[in-house]
Amino acid sequence: MLSFLMRKRATALPDTLPLFPLGATLFPSGRLGLKVFEQRYLELAKARIADSGLFGVVTLTSGSEVGAAQTFAKVGTAARVRAYDVPQAGIFLLDVVGEDRFEVLRTSVDKSGLHQADVRWIKPEPQLKLPSEHGALGLLLAQIIERNGKDKFAEPIAIDDATWVGSRLAEALPLPPSIKQTLLEINDASLRLNTIRQLLARMSNAAATGGSGQPS
Repeated sequence: MLSFLMRKRATALPDTLPLFPLGATLFPSGRLGLKVFEQRYLELAKARIADSGLFGVVTLTSGSEVGAAQTFAKVGTAARVRAYDVPQAGIFLLDVVGEDRFEVLRTSVDKSGLHQADVRWIKPEPQLKLPSEHGALGLLLAQIIERNGKDKFAEPIAIDDATWVGSRLAEALPLPPSIKQTLLEINDASLRLNTIRQLLARMSNAAATGGSGQPS
């Protein structure tokens, strides 16, 4: 059974973050489920549940989620535990929500094998109403939300916000990790939406001509 955390977020962002490299890409205001069983990440989970603090999610560029040999992208998203469950000893299930993006400046590995990073915080994008030329993308996302259920998305649902729509589509579409990472690193909501529209067109054209339908 999930236990929900109701603590207030801190106002000051930390200069350092423990990192959780993943095969997935977390975007601001996105939700992600994590199954934690490695000792280094179990200790991280316990600490973040206790203090309601942040940790950094970064996309793997080589290596695997389990093990020491990892390289990862230099831009990631801070995550906060929204809820958690401990179905059995040694396993934590975390429901996390993405907050601000950051750039990794320097990293070190602590004695537990956890990556620690000095970070520079990336300024949030200004709020922008979804442009009318991207109305079709808003409709596509609305269909995805209806199919998957609103409970799979962090509130508030902001189907009229350009950043929110672009980020949720980037998460939901079947895109390679490198392209999702590129979309995360874009600092302009309109440019992200334009890029997604182009990717969808390429996928549609490839599918129509018998290709894989997935950009590389």
